[in-house]
Amino acid sequence: MIILGASLIFLIAYFYGSFSTARILAKSIRSLNVEKVGTGLADTENIYTNISKSMGILVGALDLSKAYLFLLVVEFLLRMLDQNSSYLELGVLYSPNLMLAYGIGMLLGHCLPYSHHFRGGRGIFTYMGFIAYFAFVPMLITVFLALILITRFHQIRFAQYTIVILPVVLFQLFYYLFDWYKPDLPVYFNSILIVTAILMGVLNFLVSKRLGEF
Repeated sequence: MIILGASLIFLIAYFYGSFSTARILAKSIRSLNVEKVGTGLADTENIYTNISKSMGILVGALDLSKAYLFLLVVEFLLRMLDQNSSYLELGVLYSPNLMLAYGIGMLLGHCLPYSHHFRGGRGIFTYMGFIAYFAFVPMLITVFLALILITRFHQIRFAQYTIVILPVVLFQLFYYLFDWYKPDLPVYFNSILIVTAILMGVLNFLVSKRLGEF
C-alpha cells in the first residue's frame, strides 16, 4: 500500500512537472514554438534571452511557485487524509524523505518530459521552488547571492550552479552549527538532499555540454 501510494504520487508529480510554463506562455501569448527559438530549450533563460525579458521573468516566477506550491498542496492533502482516515495509514505517505522523492519526480518531469520527447528546460526555477520547500532560508540567501553574480558580474552560468549547490551546503551548515535550525528529519534525509543537488548539476551540465557552452 505504501509503495503503491508513493509511486502514484511520484508519477503525478512527474506529469505535473512536465506541463511546461515556457511552452504554454510562448504559444498562447506570442504564438511561438519555443523549441524553434534560440537554444530550443523550454526554460526561463531561453524565453528571457530570445523572446521577452518580462515573459522570461514571469515564466521563472511561475515555475518556482508551481514547484513550491505543489509540495505544499501534497503535504496538506496527505495530512488531511491522515486525520480523516480511520482504517488506512495514509499518513505514512508523508515524510521528508518521500516529499524529496515527489519533488524529484516533479523536477524530472520538467527537465525530461515524456510528452515532449524528454526535451525540457534546465529546471533551475523549478529546482529553486523544490528546495525552498525544505530549506527556505538557505535558498533565500542563495537567490540573493545569485542576483549579485548576475547583475554585478554577469555570471549567469556560474549563478545557476550556485543555485544548485549552495542551498544544500548552507542547509548542512545551518543544521549542524545552529541550534535554532533543527528541523525534524529522518535518517538519510541529508544524503538524499545532496544526491538531489548532484542530479540537478549533472542534468544542467549535460544540457550545457550539448549546447556547446563548455
